[in-house]
Amino acid sequence: MECKKTGKSNPANCLVAWINVCKPRDLGGLGIKDMGTQNICLLLKLIHKLHHSELSAWAQWVQGRASIATLSGDIHGDHWRVLRQILPLYQAITTVALGDGNNCSFWSDVWTGDEALADTYPALFSHCTFKEATVSQMLHTGLQLTLVPRLSQRACLDLHRLLQIIQETTLSQTPDQRTSLFSKGDSGLDSGAIYKLLKAKGQPDDPMAKFVWDNHAPPRMQLFMWLLVQGKIHARSVLHTKRILDDKTCEVCNEAPLRLCSGRGFIYQK
Repeated sequence: MECKKTGKSNPANCLVAWINVCKPRDLGGLGIKDMGTQNICLLLKLIHKLHHSELSAWAQWVQGRASIATLSGDIHGDHWRVLRQILPLYQAITTVALGDGNNCSFWSDVWTGDEALADTYPALFSHCTFKEATVSQMLHTGLQLTLVPRLSQRACLDLHRLLQIIQETTLSQTPDQRTSLFSKGDSGLDSGAIYKLLKAKGQPDDPMAKFVWDNHAPPRMQLFMWLLVQGKIHARSVLHTKRILDDKTCEVCNEAPLRLCSGRGFIYQK
């Protein structure tokens, strides 16, 4: 609720935390879009477009001034700073089929195996002095020339395994091909699916979501039921928790809380 004098909301007047309001409905939220997360999803689509420059004159202009693998180069400003910050997220949801290796980060992109080499060989990665190298740069420079003089025992084991991978890697003249489980069309990303992934963060579905939303009740009644499930309506169980009432038994079905009263459409929570 917003104060008319200051224009700011008072947390004491808010029934549900905003972070819960912005959750998808099937996760127990109200489904209101989180503009910060939505903006990240749209910026991920922008980074993806840089890797499909054949369809974008802007992407071709950027490729002439910056490294697509690291977004470093002659491009400046807050916009590019944010793009660099979310680049690890983009690398985590995409995989690269190697071509010339110019647009693929050796350590941060997934181009061999199921994980980035920085995650597979963390000990060796910590000894590397050229962490932003592309696959092409690393293969031409040599991995051992990018490492500190003394390696730990674990890093030596990682080096042996990684050298075998490098020996089996061959580059071609074709550009790298980047794909994703969230690909949409020839050069797009499904921002809706990415948004849901970021908001879910491994949380289970809300078992009451179908009861609240999958019906023909008016929207205001659905909102009322959602607030009731959240424990924000002054039902007897809530009033009992606040020590206003001595008895939390449902007056409709005479049962304890957390019971769905069949045929009546009421639900009570502790």
